[in-house]
Amino acid sequence: MRLRIPRDRLWLLPCIAGTAWFLTLAVMLLTWVGRGCPRYPGQQNPYIAFISDIAAFQLKPLFLVGSVTTAVGYTGTMLAVHSARYDRRMYSFFDDAAWKKTASVAATCAGVVAGIGLVLLAVLDTFRFHAEHAVLLLVCFVGLAGSMVLTTVVWWEQAWKPTPFRGLRIYCAASAVIVFLDAGMGFAFYTLMQTEYWRVSGVLEWAMAFTGATYLWAFVGFLRVPGEGGGGGDRQALLGETRR
Repeated sequence: MRLRIPRDRLWLLPCIAGTAWFLTLAVMLLTWVGRGCPRYPGQQNPYIAFISDIAAFQLKPLFLVGSVTTAVGYTGTMLAVHSARYDRRMYSFFDDAAWKKTASVAATCAGVVAGIGLVLLAVLDTFRFHAEHAVLLLVCFVGLAGSMVLTTVVWWEQAWKPTPFRGLRIYCAASAVIVFLDAGMGFAFYTLMQTEYWRVSGVLEWAMAFTGATYLWAFVGFLRVPGEGGGGGDRQALLGETRR
């Protein structure tokens, strides 16, 4: 399956998705602070409102539009990034091991699950649909974790092996660092929330969310047309090695 978008415009998918998510979060957080950090009905964290708490009572239309835009952009980004790896007009890694191709498909599917979960989370808010929201939050997190980890695994060799694609190493390394950072923050967030360290867990949730925008922006470098700006004469010499 291929996206019917000109290949030199694919980078717009993560750019739009990341920007939409960042602006949505920023407006929600600034609105909450500007209104005196109110505590909402059913709010679990007594000090810092979670994203879902604010979305249930303030700026719901903004959260819905931002979430749908982010979800569509993220799903499209996963499809574009993994399609580009095996597109002869892009990276042409046809000699990948079978397990990598399988992981690539699985990452794309996990991205679709994450996107659907995010849209449903925005529709079924935590106050009116508390049980459903909790389940969808888990589904979204599992989809995100799966797509992020598998994408990192599939592209990992580009972060450390010689590559003919100028700049790709930087974006692959940055993406991997963000995934490891998010995983650490996620573990700390869950642990601190369970032990009722509310202030720190609240900060961590917002930090993870904003880091998600940075993760999406990193894919802009993955989806730039290879060769534009140069791979130089060393491209063909290194291509065989980078395909393994």
